[in-house]
Order: sequence, then structure tokens, then C-alpha cells
Amino acid sequence: MLKLAFIDTETRAWVDISAGTDRYTRQAECIIVTYAFATGPAKIWFPRVDPLPPRDFLDAINDPEFILIAHNSAFDRLVLARALNIKTGVARWRCTMAGASAHGLPGSLEALGKVCGLTEEEGKLVDDKSLIHTFCEPSPATGKFNEPEDLPEEWSRFCAYAIRDTEALRTIFNRMPQANYGDVNLRSWLLDQLINERGFGFDVKLAAAASDFLDQAREASRKVMRENTDNQIGSATQAKRLLAYIRNRYNLDIESLKAGDVRDYLESDDLDPVLRTVLEERLEAGKSAGTKFKRGLTLVGPQNRMRHWCRWSGAGRTGRHAARGYQPHNMARPAITVRRPPGHKRAGRIELEPVKASTIDDVIIPGIYSGGALNNALVYGGPFEAVAIAVRHGIIAAQGNELVVGDFKNIESVVTPWLASEQSVLDVFQVFFDNPKDKSRDPYRILAGKMLGKSPEEVNESERQLGKVAILAFCFGGGVAALVNMAIAYQMDLDLLAGVVLPTASSEQLEKANQAWERAFLKGEDFELERDVYMACDVLKQAFRTANPAINKMRYDLDTAIKEAVTDKNGAVYNVARCQVWCNASFLVIQLPSGRRLLYAAPILKQEEVEDPLGGKKWTSRYVTYLTVRGRSWRRERAWSGLFVENVVQATANDVLRAAMLRVHDDTLTVPAIAAYLNTLEPYARTAISLHVHDEIGIDVPKGSYSEERLLSVMKMKEPWMAGLPVSADTWHHERYGKR
Repeated sequence: MLKLAFIDTETRAWVDISAGTDRYTRQAECIIVTYAFATGPAKIWFPRVDPLPPRDFLDAINDPEFILIAHNSAFDRLVLARALNIKTGVARWRCTMAGASAHGLPGSLEALGKVCGLTEEEGKLVDDKSLIHTFCEPSPATGKFNEPEDLPEEWSRFCAYAIRDTEALRTIFNRMPQANYGDVNLRSWLLDQLINERGFGFDVKLAAAASDFLDQAREASRKVMRENTDNQIGSATQAKRLLAYIRNRYNLDIESLKAGDVRDYLESDDLDPVLRTVLEERLEAGKSAGTKFKRGLTLVGPQNRMRHWCRWSGAGRTGRHAARGYQPHNMARPAITVRRPPGHKRAGRIELEPVKASTIDDVIIPGIYSGGALNNALVYGGPFEAVAIAVRHGIIAAQGNELVVGDFKNIESVVTPWLASEQSVLDVFQVFFDNPKDKSRDPYRILAGKMLGKSPEEVNESERQLGKVAILAFCFGGGVAALVNMAIAYQMDLDLLAGVVLPTASSEQLEKANQAWERAFLKGEDFELERDVYMACDVLKQAFRTANPAINKMRYDLDTAIKEAVTDKNGAVYNVARCQVWCNASFLVIQLPSGRRLLYAAPILKQEEVEDPLGGKKWTSRYVTYLTVRGRSWRRERAWSGLFVENVVQATANDVLRAAMLRVHDDTLTVPAIAAYLNTLEPYARTAISLHVHDEIGIDVPKGSYSEERLLSVMKMKEPWMAGLPVSADTWHHERYGKR
């Protein structure tokens, strides 16, 4: 029988919890520890009154066979270590928050208790949660902490609240699914704990300079706005007031001041010069990515490292990682806004151009330090854009080290045909991976070239994104809507497609595309695209599905299996897309090739009558709904076939990343120079991996100790379940983060 100890801590500190786990726990004072074992009532210890831990608690801590369980366990583990000098190995801990996330369940203890069916007597004492503010934060009235003797009745309730939390924690742990929180998945979580404690380097000097630079730029921007709006608008960020002013002053029917709408108007040759200045200032001031530097200065810890920034399985049931605090996962792509010069075949059009890492290092960062802006007359934007571009490069290696980074190539675009057994597509990617410098072999360039009427060699980096956008949009069964949404995310221009795609389309494709546009127009779902542009997008969708029949069939097969499983709910297993699908009374389950499971809670099969706006034909549509996490809520949502495909693809790609991270971690420990360096760090921070962003793995190691070639070879290794999956990666190394 497992030896289990359930632990919860209550703390107080002068620093706010918003400063992050690392900074907070270094200053926190532990005022309560509650604990419970597998059976028996929870107990309470007051370290401020009795510094010596209770004997049974200490025995459990000192017994290596005891598994220590907490909700957000990293916090409680660090509180014990830093506030009470009770140090425990990471491998002994388990986290109910991580376990919940791994199965697509709510992260909060209160919501998780409801999902796990805790009664009112078993659940969290919600009404007394406010007592955390009473005893764990300085009193606004006195500027001091309230002591137990100051508010004895409230303190008694607070103690009862803490005890109930621990008992609820135990009940929840016993009722939660465990399938995705053991074996290799548990190893992945344990590695995540090391990575979070290691953290990544943060350039405090650059962040301070960028913050000062932004403050000066904002004041300059406010001055420009006042001068060009008759002192009516004090800041370009006052969107509602500025929109009303522009509409009234210039009699302009501009829909919004979102970046896309502003760019559209800036392409007008006859735009009033003053209005152009105002819109350009709005476009520039709306770039908020640079404010990450300010946020980083409030979070950075000792040795200028950003710790506890990642939440394992934090992005829902797919298991992808999420970021918190500084959030390196949502940094803007390094690109700069440019206007095409006169004489260019697309003169006047505003676009984004990729910025090379060397330009950021050698031009933009020095410009931030000097207080200069980007003064090229053809470049729009200035300080706000410059700082936003530099954010990635604010992540740095430790002194004497370098970052060695590997980025899986086209991983979701490869996983999709692999799941579907679309061998012809896999062969194309394998040839490209074997010849990475041959642009004519790049699937994204090939597709973009077909869309733009160019050879793959003529497709530039910006245009290549159009091919990527199309593949990712159509792989999951999406149509025009998916392509439009992806194009918005990547700021791609779809207007170019009509002149290239439609002339080469068959009469059958054109007829279907025209009908698709008419339906969308009648339903108000045409995204206000011109008719020929919408049709061009639909033709591309048709062409993709025709060229990839197995991918298209996989979507229908998976959808059919899911609906049949949910209808029966008898546990019958359906094999589809290299996965297994079944349903029981509680969950729809999709078991991935890796063995990890996607769980959809309380699935229900529903149906509705649908009417075709063209001709009025009616049919019955069946669909699945399930309960899922949205923010802090637990609510029912409707699924469609493409969502399940997307979930399976993204989850499988994440499994590829997880496996590679474990291999990289293990391999780096065999390098003497790296092992010697890591031995100088805290025991629970001894991993070479300091960063992973989407499909990238970054290690922070002594210079020259680990080559790009070695990282690539380890990342390309395959687990047994990955047989037949083409895998490759781009690699680079530098003292600053940013693709080279």
C-alpha cells in the first residue's frame, strides 16, 4: 500500500503573490501547515508558535517511501524548503492541479471538487476563502499583518478552512483519473519541475532600457496625438474616443481601430496627411508586446533568471504547455512593418517583413540603448515596434554559457498525414528533411508558390507563411473560415489569391466555390471578403482535400467512431487514425499512439435540423457536446469533427516534444562539462533545459559543450510508437534567444 501524505500551507509575505512563485516563496512566512495521511482526520501545525514539526509529519517527510501530495505542489514544496528549511526531493511530490490539467479537468480545487462529486460537507469552505486576505496580506487599515490574537473568531474559521482544504485534497486525489499522470507522463512532469526551477536568463539591463525607452516614447506619442487632434485625444490608446473623433472629424466610416482595419485605411493614396499621422500613431502605440520587459522586471529572481514560468499540460486536454507570468509562449513573431516604395509592383501596401536575428542584435537593441528609433523612411512604427521585436532577445544564457536551441520542423503538418497514413505527403516531407537547403523541396514554399503563381524558389519568407497557413487551416478539416482566421493570426493578405487561383480552377471547382460563397453570404458568414477572394479560398480547400484524400477520410472516420462510441457508451473500442476511441459513463476517451489519453467529460450526442439557404433542403445534423474548462468555469461546449482532429494532432505533436525533452535531458547529463556545471546549482534545478516554446527545446549550457549536431540527432530519435513519422529540426546557438 502506498504511503501518502497530503500537505497544504498558508503563508504571508510583504511581496504580493503576483510577483510570482519564485519571488514570493523566497520572502514568504509560513503560518499554517495542514496535513493528512491516507486515512484519519487532517491535522494542523503552527510553525510560528512551535518551530518543531509534529513527529508524525516529520516522520513522513523523512521517510523516502512517502509520496507528498499538494495542489500546485511546487508552491508548497518551495514554502517548506525556503520558509521552514524542510527540503524534499522533487521526485517524491505529486500535484493534483497538474493531474487535473493532464485530463482536461478544472485547475482550481473548488471547481475540481465539484467535478469529482464532493458533497457540501467534503468540499472547500468557499465562504471563508476571503480570510486569506485577512491573515495573509497586510491590512490596508494598519499596514500590518493581522495576528491570530487580534481576530480569534476569524482565525478559528481560517484554521477550519485550511483543514477542510487538505481533506478535500485527499478526496479529490482518490477520485481523479490517473491515466495521464504516471510512467512517462509523470517523468515529463518531474522534468517540468526541474525546468521551472532552473528558469531562463533574463536581460535585466535591456529590460530596464526598453522600459525607459517606452516611457519616453509614450510621452512623445501623446504629444503627437494632442497636436494632430486639436487636443481632443490625449493618447493613441484611447480607442473609443479616438474612433469617435475620426468618424466625426473626417466623416470616415471606419469600423474599428484594430490593426487590420487601420492598415487597410493606411493603404489609401488619398488619405488626409493628418489623419494618416493619427492612424500610424495608433498602429504603432497598439503594439503592446514590449510591455513584457516591464512585467519581466517585476518577476525576475536571483541570478536574473525567470523561474516557474511554465504550467505543464496547462493548455487543456491536448497536454501542451502553457506559460504564466512572463509568458514566452506568446511573444510576437519578429517582423517589422514596411510600406512598399514607389515603383514596386505592390507599391504603397503595408506588410510585415521578417527581421533577422542579427539585425535585432546589431541594430535594434543598440537603438533601444541609445534611445533612437527606426528612422528608415520606408519603415512604419518606431520605438514600440522596435521594443516588441527585441522581446525574444531579452532571453539570454547564463554567464559563460550559450543557448543551444532545436525547433521541430513542420511538426503538426507532418503528424496529420502520419495519423492519416497519407504516405505521399509523408514522402514529400521526408525528402525536404533530407534536403533542407533546397527551397524547391519545401512543402510550404511549394503550396505558396501554387497559390501565388511562383516557383518555390521565388517564394520569400513572408510568402512562405501563406503556404503554412493553408496547410494548417485545411489539415484539420477547416474551410474558408479557418483560412481567414489563420491569415489574420499571421497577418497574411488573401486578396492576392483570386487572380492566381481562379484562372486555373476547373469549372466544377468554380461552381462549388460559387455556391459556397452564396451560402456564406446569405448566412452572413462571408467575412466580408470579395466574392472572387472567397471563391479562391474555397477552391484551395477543394484542391487540398482532393490531393489529400486520406487526411480528409480520417476526419470523417474519427467523427463516425466518436459518435458511435458516444451513442453506445459500452466501452467498445474503435481503431482509427492510429488511435483508439471508446466511451464510458463518464468520459469519451481518445487514446493517442503514445498511450496518453484525451478525455472529454460527460459527452452527449445531440442533433438538430439544418436548412440549406440555397433551395431550402433540410437534413438532420448530429454532433457531440462535452464539459470543458474555459477560464475558471466548467461548461458544456459543442464539438465538430475538425476539433477532434486538431486535438489529436496537437496532442501527438506534444508527445513528440515531451519524449524529445526527456531524451535531451538525459543525454546532456552524460556530458562532463554540463554535469559539472549543473552540480553547482540547487539539486531541484539540475537540468540543462531552461526553455521550451511551442515546438522548440532550448538548453543553457557552457559554451561549446553541446553541439547543434548532437541536439539534432537526439531530437530526431524516435520512440517505438513513432515508427514511420518523419522528424527533423532546425538548430542554432547564441547567447541570446532568437532563431538564427
